[in-house]
Amino acid sequence: MFGALYTSQDVVSSAYAAALLATFSTAILCFLGLTWSGDKWRLPVAMVGVAALASAMHYAGATSLWLMAGKASGGIRFSGWFTVQPLQIAAIYFFARTMGKIPVGVFWRLTVSALLMVFSRYLGDAGFFNPTLGALLSIGFWLYILGELYFGAMPDAISKGSRAIRLGYFWIRLILTIGWAIYPILHFVDVVIGAGQAPGVIALYTLFDLINLVTPCLIVLAVAGQERY
Repeated sequence: MFGALYTSQDVVSSAYAAALLATFSTAILCFLGLTWSGDKWRLPVAMVGVAALASAMHYAGATSLWLMAGKASGGIRFSGWFTVQPLQIAAIYFFARTMGKIPVGVFWRLTVSALLMVFSRYLGDAGFFNPTLGALLSIGFWLYILGELYFGAMPDAISKGSRAIRLGYFWIRLILTIGWAIYPILHFVDVVIGAGQAPGVIALYTLFDLINLVTPCLIVLAVAGQERY
C-alpha cells in the first residue's frame, strides 16, 4: 500500500494508512510489554495486543480494497469488529480480575453481549432485517455492557486496587461510554439515512477506531508496567 500514490486530499487512504500503522505499532508494543509485565497482567496485555493486531490486519485489507477499487466494504469493517470488540471486553474483564475473583458468568455475559452488539448492526447493514432495529438492538447490548462496567462485580474489584488501576479502569470505561457511542450514530447515518460508505463516514469510523482501540491498549500496558515497577 505504501508504494501506491495518493495525496493528502485522499482522506480515506490517509486515514486507513494512519490506522494501519498505529494499530500495528500498538500490537508490537503490547507484545514487547509482555516481557516486563507481571504474571497476572500478561493475559490482559496479550489480549489487547491481539486485538490491535487483528485491527491492523483489517485495515490492511480495507486499504488494499480502497486503493485498487476506490471502494469501502462494510463487510471488511464488520469482520474486524467481530474479533476486536469482544477481545477488548474480555481484556477489561481480566484487567479487573487482577484485583480478585470475579464470577466467570460476568465474562461470558460481557463477551456474548459484545458479539451480539456487533452482530445486530451487521444484520441491519446486510439487510437481513430492518437497519433501525439492528441499531437499536446493538445499543441495548452496549448499554448492558456499560451496566456491568459501572454497577457489576468489576467496579467492586477495581475499587480495591491501586490508584493507577482505578484511573486506568476509569479512562477505559469512559472511552467505551463515549467513544463506542459513535458506532450506532454512524450506523444510522451510513445505513438508515443512506449516506453509504462516504469518505467522511469512513474517516470518522477510522478515527474513532483509533481512539477506542489504541488508547485502551496503551492504558492497559501502562498500568501493567506501573504495577510491576
